[in-house]
Parts: sequence; structure tokens; C-alpha cells
Amino acid sequence: CVPQLADSSLSNGMIRTYPELGPLVADWDGLALDAGTPFMTHEWLSCWWSAFGRGDPIWMVLHDSDGSLRAGACLQSTRGNGLASTTNVHSGDWDVLARDESARDELWAAIVERGASRIHLQGMPEHVAGTRFLCEELERSGYRTVRKPGPFSPWLALPTSWEEMIESVSRKLRAEIKHRRRMLEREGPVTFRTVSGGPTLAEDLEKFLKLEASGWKGRSGTAILGDPSTERLYRGFARGAAEKGWLRLHLLELNGEPIAIDYGCAFSGRGVFIKIGFDEAYRRLSPGTLLLAEKLRCCIEEGLHSCDFLGETEHYKRRWTSEVHPREQIWAYRREALPGYVYRKRVRPLLKSVRDRAIAIRGLAIRRASGRP
Repeated sequence: CVPQLADSSLSNGMIRTYPELGPLVADWDGLALDAGTPFMTHEWLSCWWSAFGRGDPIWMVLHDSDGSLRAGACLQSTRGNGLASTTNVHSGDWDVLARDESARDELWAAIVERGASRIHLQGMPEHVAGTRFLCEELERSGYRTVRKPGPFSPWLALPTSWEEMIESVSRKLRAEIKHRRRMLEREGPVTFRTVSGGPTLAEDLEKFLKLEASGWKGRSGTAILGDPSTERLYRGFARGAAEKGWLRLHLLELNGEPIAIDYGCAFSGRGVFIKIGFDEAYRRLSPGTLLLAEKLRCCIEEGLHSCDFLGETEHYKRRWTSEVHPREQIWAYRREALPGYVYRKRVRPLLKSVRDRAIAIRGLAIRRASGRP
């Protein structure tokens, strides 16, 4: 059944707050498609909330005069009258979704007008007009702000053919891809396949989860299967994304068994590489290198225009592109929360500097004791 929209507040004309989107889901996902991010779809946000949220989410929406959606944002309440984006380490992007800049600014102004003592936003696009407007609006309303750049996720504009793609990378990388394939083929038949749904989805998803937990992530407790909430998020989104046609599981198999699998999406013309797992027994053969090449080939053949690698700028990503998609975190504090501002602005950077210096000194001492320069 379709949940009824419960109007919990009304301010600034047609801006309303709901605990559920109900019949506005299609309009919301239309704005997410325009923004090009699966992390702002109702599917991802509802799965995220089911895994990590408490109470009801805050769906703030700006209606047009005919009731259609002009802008929206999904937020969460935090202790002490705080407000935060519905994000954590698993989220790639977060922002206000909007039909145009005017609608975006109007919704940002309404968010600031709520008067939260603290605001924390993760995954914000850096250096865009909307983010600048938000910070200006916060400061006009008496907030002190702290901005932290990053992550700077590698991003790649795709050519129209794989031949053009492979010719654009270094000769060393081209040779390595061929070498890794030959080495794997000596071990047995090598196949690559992509799953977006269908009868094998449940089995292939289990293979991915077990493979992702089989290596260092499993040992360190950071694997998806290591936390019930994280597992709920990725299982739930996989089911929903498959129904929408967004899901892409890319599998590199040797002798019919997966040795590397990527969990991602094809969304609004963009490939999004969310999680990867590989069999550490084949580490020396670098199956991830060949899997990434095959993923990019698949994206080009599908007609996608770009790929977002997410995460940080690891070396294996920078071998394919020097472009990045910069994001940032924003903290904002009202007068009653100024101790938090002082800690975030002054104390925390000082503590980090002391810690980094201590680590550097300890590393130097270890090298000297071992006779290394």
C-alpha cells in the first residue's frame, strides 16, 4: 500500500516535512537521475535508513503549485537538536536534489531556518554554487562553519570504444593487462560476466559477499558480512537496484569460480564502482587489474559516458585517470554549540598534528634501529 504523507511542519510557503515520501518517490528518483547519483535515490536512502537510521527520516520537500516536487533533501535528527545528512562511510554522495538553482537555494534556506544547534553534512559536492550558497546562508544565520575537503574520488570520462580507451593509458598498463590475462589463463579458463538481475542474482550476490569477506576485510572486521547493519544495506539495495535495472555485479571467474567481483551500478549514464572483493590466493596474479579493465570495457559497450571509482585516489585508479570528483564535509555550529566548533576547528587539528608527528618519530626510530636509512 502507498503510505499517506504526514505533514509534520509547514514553513516558507510550499516546503513540507514528511516521515515517508509515498507518492513522491517517482518524482524524487527523477531528480536523482538528473543529479546522476544512485546514493540520492529513494532506494538507497530507504535501505540506508533501514540499516542505520533511528526513528523517522526527515524528508524535506519543496512542492510546486501543482504539487509536483521541485527540490528535496533527506536528513536525520541527531542528539542535542542536531541535524545531519543521511550518510556514513558507505555513502558516495549527498546533496539537495533540485529541479533548478532557485529551488535548491530555497530548500537550503528552509533547512537553515530549522535552527538546529549543529549541522553535519557528508559527501557534499565541493566548489559548486549550491554549496557556496549553503555556507553563506549558514553564516548569515549566525552559524560558525568548518569545511573539510575530500574524498577526491577518481572519475573517468569514457570514450566511445574500448580501443580508444586502452590506447589512452600508459604502455606499461596495457602490457600489464595482457600479461595478467596470460598468467591467469595458464591456471585455467578465464571468463568475465555481468549480472544485473535474473535467476542467478541471489547466488552471485552470495558469492560476492563471501569473497569480499574472505580477505583482509574479513580479518579486520570491515567486511560487509562483519556487520548486520552493513549487510542489510547492501542486500537491500542490491534487490531494489536489480528491480530498477541499475545493479551491476561484474564477475571475473577462473575455472568457473569467481576470483574477483565488483558490486556497482549503471545509473543515469554513469558507472559507479561501489565495492570490490577478490580471492587473496590469486593476489600475485592481480585479478583486480584485469577485472577493472573488463568493467570499463563493459561500461563502454553499454554506452555509459563516465565512471565514478568512489573512495580515495589509490594508485590503481590513478593509472586510468587523473580527474577527480571532489567532495567535502561541512560542520556548522550555533552559539549554544560553540564548544563543538572550537574542538572541530582548533583542538582536533592540533591533536591530529601531534599524533602524526608521534607516528613519524616512531617510524624513524624503528628504521634507525633496523639499520635502514
